[in-house]
Amino acid sequence: MPHCTICDHTVDAWVPYPLAHLRSDFMKLMHAVGSDAAVYQCPHCGCTDRDRHLWLYLHTIGVVQQLRGASMLHIAPEIRLEPKFATLGLAAYIRGDLFPSRPGVQKVDVEGMSFADESFDLVMCNHVLEHVNSPERALAEFYRCLKPGGVLIAQTPYTPLLKKTFEMHHNPEGDFKRVFYGQDDHVRLFGSDIASYFHAAGFRGELYPHEAVLAHCEREALGINPREPLFLFSKPPSAANDTGAHQEAA
Repeated sequence: MPHCTICDHTVDAWVPYPLAHLRSDFMKLMHAVGSDAAVYQCPHCGCTDRDRHLWLYLHTIGVVQQLRGASMLHIAPEIRLEPKFATLGLAAYIRGDLFPSRPGVQKVDVEGMSFADESFDLVMCNHVLEHVNSPERALAEFYRCLKPGGVLIAQTPYTPLLKKTFEMHHNPEGDFKRVFYGQDDHVRLFGSDIASYFHAAGFRGELYPHEAVLAHCEREALGINPREPLFLFSKPPSAANDTGAHQEAA
């Protein structure tokens, strides 16, 4: 029987994404990885398949269990995940967004953050890098603000069929972006080179396939997309004095 890992309810049927019919033929042909429109939303709590998948990933790799007493920066915080993190005994839980719309969420521009070096044990920034002008600057900022050994989770839509990320020299019109980037507020479609952006900023890690982390999970029962990998990266423990070098390189 389907079960929601966020609200712990049994689910008769997942709610499909209502705008799935607007997905462009190009994005379908490119097999872009993101939400699974067929199992998009929980009918009880409204969480998405991405929320459920991420929560499973974090539990399985032990991140959730290690957050007591840690400091966390949550960019574009998922509304259904916020209460989960707020109860984990974090020493600091900072929520940020470029355009805050809810109480308690600070205005944060990920391409130029005001936080001190080595402020956080965990930075979570999902479905943001496809929106920013410079993912290189954003990743350099995350690297700077993470403590040595700190972790970055940054789920991002991409297509493994593209050798290189697809991005124009100029910011195209909304219709172009909807067809070729997936949404009219995206500014690129990442390709199979996406991990190289993280590595260039100094991070270690990879896109870990669903099967490597959650091989035991039943996709339909949990309402998740097995094509979406875990974007798990970390700042090397020996990186205490190299943030400036990576910022300059970026």
